[in-house]
Amino acid sequence: MRRPEDATSTGDTDAEIYERLAPELIRFATTLVGPSDAEDLLGAAVIRAITAPAWIRVQNKRAYLYRILVNEAHSTRRSRNRRHNRELRVYRRDDFEHELVDPALMTALRTLSVRQRAVIHLTYWADLTPTQVAATLDTSLRTVERDLTNARTQLEELLS
Repeated sequence: MRRPEDATSTGDTDAEIYERLAPELIRFATTLVGPSDAEDLLGAAVIRAITAPAWIRVQNKRAYLYRILVNEAHSTRRSRNRRHNRELRVYRRDDFEHELVDPALMTALRTLSVRQRAVIHLTYWADLTPTQVAATLDTSLRTVERDLTNARTQLEELLS
């Protein structure tokens, strides 16, 4: 049986390297970003690695892939934080926040996902039916109903 250090011998193709390392890389990615984003992170890291000009010269491709996973995780986190901060700046500028809505509710709403906030806003502030919300967001009625149920549950827990 090969040891992990031997997993990137010189004659291995990219596909063979990926096939051998994928299980341990996906576990590592799960540790970095959680199970829901691990596969996306691994995909982005592998694409970045094999398209890098240095890839053909890399002696220890396993270590190189681990390093790229860490770098991709950092990059993803920074991008999400910047996007979240931009959304908050716009969200805080909305007049209705300060005039019509309880501050505790606004704080609780910020804990919801963007899609859940959109569904809550369109249902309660824009007074749309779930069918109209689905049409507005170009998604299925079932998705809107699920997001609305999950959002209500979270808000109930936070505000009780």
